[in-house]
Amino acid sequence: MKTRFLIPAVAGGCALALVTTAGVATAMRTDDVTLVVDGVSTSLSVREDTVAEVLELEDIELGEHDVVLPGPDTEVTDEMEISVAYGRPLEVTVDGEKRVVWTTARTVGQALEMLELDAADSKLSTSRSAAITRDGLSMDIITAKDITVTVAGEPTPLRVAGTVEDALELAGVEADDNDKLSPAAGTALEEGMSITFVDVETKQKTREVEVPFQKKTEKTSELYEGTSKIKTKGVDGVATETYTNTYEDGELVASKVDKREVTKKPVDQVTLIGTKQRVVQDSGSSSSSSSSSSSSSSGAGINLARSDMWDRIAQCESSGNWSINTGNGYYGGLQFNLPTWLSVNGDDFAYYPHQATRAEQITVANRLYEIRGTQPWSCA
Repeated sequence: MKTRFLIPAVAGGCALALVTTAGVATAMRTDDVTLVVDGVSTSLSVREDTVAEVLELEDIELGEHDVVLPGPDTEVTDEMEISVAYGRPLEVTVDGEKRVVWTTARTVGQALEMLELDAADSKLSTSRSAAITRDGLSMDIITAKDITVTVAGEPTPLRVAGTVEDALELAGVEADDNDKLSPAAGTALEEGMSITFVDVETKQKTREVEVPFQKKTEKTSELYEGTSKIKTKGVDGVATETYTNTYEDGELVASKVDKREVTKKPVDQVTLIGTKQRVVQDSGSSSSSSSSSSSSSSGAGINLARSDMWDRIAQCESSGNWSINTGNGYYGGLQFNLPTWLSVNGDDFAYYPHQATRAEQITVANRLYEIRGTQPWSCA
């Protein structure tokens, strides 16, 4: 009897053992998953049923701006990849307008691409490769503008972001403090802005210039009143001037003397002015003759030599008119010009030749004859 129940009992025990083993196998099921958190991968073997449970197992709490794929309620399967991307606040100021966005991008470049702000010609306050931490990031973006830069009168259209200085750099222009620039270098660019640049250059040069002599007079009793004589001839001096020329776009617009140094002093011209009184000689003839002699003589002797020759020359020169003055610069019967008349002291009798008498004009002509013969008279 005992023998007859032993097998079933053993069989039952074996069945129980089989059931127990199966239960243990089911309870010990594991799945191999890859958990990627902000790009960092971790391999896990888990028994959790859902993605949410796996995240809880790893102490990962999701905020309202965080993203997990697949979703938290998704059933875990073997070789599943679970990705967690944390949301980050990004404060972006675009051309002066500020806004805050949340992004799961981990670099500036990725974020700008997602926000469609990744224009290559924009100017950024930080590099595109800069990381965005979970605490967030603040950055400025200046978008490119279509502007015109005019250099030396030639306009050039450009597209550039930033300031006037950035536009000049793109145009290959180096401005210095002397140059004219409108608007100023630090002005922010605006759409359609016109920029004008004028290259201003200054150059220093030196040159020699004349220093005119001064004219002075001295009185002397050695000369008659109304006569003069140069005592010291004037000589111009020399000065060296240092001056600055200003050029705009290569054209001279201003010249300013900075320094003037006299390297050779001028010599003043000194002219002697006569103060000697003229003495009228009395010829001893009648009163009318005396009066005539007084008017025709001023202390200088009368010389009527060659009278016939002088009368003939006067007839040719002036038709014998001893008081003629036609305004052509020649005076009297013998047509003296004033410099020649004065050179032989004709002003002993009168300042102008035609104001002197025939005898006085002949006297002066004889003085000149002793020096130059008849050469001054074409009618001789």
